[in-house]
Amino acid sequence: METRKVLEMGGGTMLISLPKAWARRNQIVKGSSILVDEISPRKLIVSPLPGEERSGKTVVIEYPKEYPAYLINDVTGAYLMGSNIIKIMGRKMITSEDRERIKSSMRRLVGLEIMDEDSKSMTLQFLPEPSTLDPEKIVRRMASLTKGMLRDTMEAVTSEDSKMLSLITERDDEVDRLYFLLVRAIRTATMDPEVAERYNPTPVECLDFRVLASILESLGDAISELSQMSSELFGLQKVKGASDVFTLLEKMEDLSIRMFLNRKTGQSRKGYLEIDAMQHQVNDLSRRVAQPKTMPARAAVDLLSMLERIAKTFVDISDLALPT
Repeated sequence: METRKVLEMGGGTMLISLPKAWARRNQIVKGSSILVDEISPRKLIVSPLPGEERSGKTVVIEYPKEYPAYLINDVTGAYLMGSNIIKIMGRKMITSEDRERIKSSMRRLVGLEIMDEDSKSMTLQFLPEPSTLDPEKIVRRMASLTKGMLRDTMEAVTSEDSKMLSLITERDDEVDRLYFLLVRAIRTATMDPEVAERYNPTPVECLDFRVLASILESLGDAISELSQMSSELFGLQKVKGASDVFTLLEKMEDLSIRMFLNRKTGQSRKGYLEIDAMQHQVNDLSRRVAQPKTMPARAAVDLLSMLERIAKTFVDISDLALPT
């Protein structure tokens, strides 16, 4: 942090100079236009115009790599670190197989598009403005998807609809995409002062969102694995208490996400006790539902383990909401 003297021109206009290093990094020259945003009575944000490329937001990845997986890891890593432009520069022609691998990996990276491409290079750009990425909105979207996956799993089991179960697995891919987007948004907020000013996250809140992102991604995987047990699940509609388990899991998700997003209100303790009580109910009901007399012994063990794992996920989320 440094201080700058305020100068006055005729007519009462106030001026301050821009730091030279900052101007160079952001390609600000004589005649450039910049944005001045008043975010509070005592704070202004000065930033380049949206869409202008800033130094430090461009990453160059050399091609070829020793293994194709390294190339995909580098692209994903650059995306998660907040790079706006990713240039893949080849010493030789990029093979069609590697191009397809890159394009396939991009399907899980929200907002990343191919802007330029030739035989030896590809330029990928993240199009949304970093300041528009709201971690809370992404969390709500992930929670909505996983809740729908839970509800549809029970409906598919009740109607013995294998096609609906297959769609649940596809929706897990969207949860994964939002997971990568959430990680990028959190990292951007920790590294970019402009974005940090808008969201104003504390270091602990950034850490909590990062942990929550991982928990929700694991939740999507767990529900997807549960839906793949279709042959063992069919017939559960005849088992007393099966639908009650899923109803309780939905309630646990609603409450735990609400607790996390409203954690500053100080109401977390009561909600945590409710979550704990519902977890015990889920575990008790699951043991009655997942029994060798209703399905093969191995399937019963797998189902019980999966239901208890999902319930534990919501306890973990509620832990993040507890006051320090």
